[in-house]
Amino acid sequence: MDDVTHPTITDPATHDAEYLDYEQVVAAVDGLTDLERARLAKLEQRHLEGTDLAAGDLVQEAICVALFEKKKCPHTTPFIAFLAQSMRNIASRRRKRLKRQVPIAGGATKDETDDEFDLKDDAPDAEDQIIQAEREKRAVEIWSVLEPLYGVDEEISLVLLGWEEDMRGKELREFAGVTQDRLDYIIKKIRRIAAKHYPKGWQL
Repeated sequence: MDDVTHPTITDPATHDAEYLDYEQVVAAVDGLTDLERARLAKLEQRHLEGTDLAAGDLVQEAICVALFEKKKCPHTTPFIAFLAQSMRNIASRRRKRLKRQVPIAGGATKDETDDEFDLKDDAPDAEDQIIQAEREKRAVEIWSVLEPLYGVDEEISLVLLGWEEDMRGKELREFAGVTQDRLDYIIKKIRRIAAKHYPKGWQL
């Protein structure tokens, strides 16, 4: 009998293994310390302005994204950084939706649930989706490169996350929980490691 070569079947679980699964996300949420929750609350406060969301809403929605939506947290991305990115995206979409709302007689708005209204989809339009996807891809690429370099150094991770959120000075020190001298040391450490691996500058 002739040998028959069967096509290789790619296990979809191989791709999924790159991301936290449901149980791992639950464990990551349960494992958040009081300090990490306080940091998430501080990050959330930065993004609530211009939305109609209450304190705690963004954090909960970001957790739901990690649990139930297609947007998954890569193993190479710190969970708190993934939640911060999700909160920023959720808040941005909410602001855009609120700007589209048009007041009408009776105090209602065009986007409210009513059969006679021509409702707009709450999802971002095609251009926004492309921009958002590129930003998320960029963030994942950066974290995937930095994580092996800086390992599990929590202080460095917090400083990098603070920079991503445009934190500087006192705000960054309070977020990372360090003194100015310690912050200076962490920044020097980041630069030293970066210079070692990227002597010609950042190439990503």
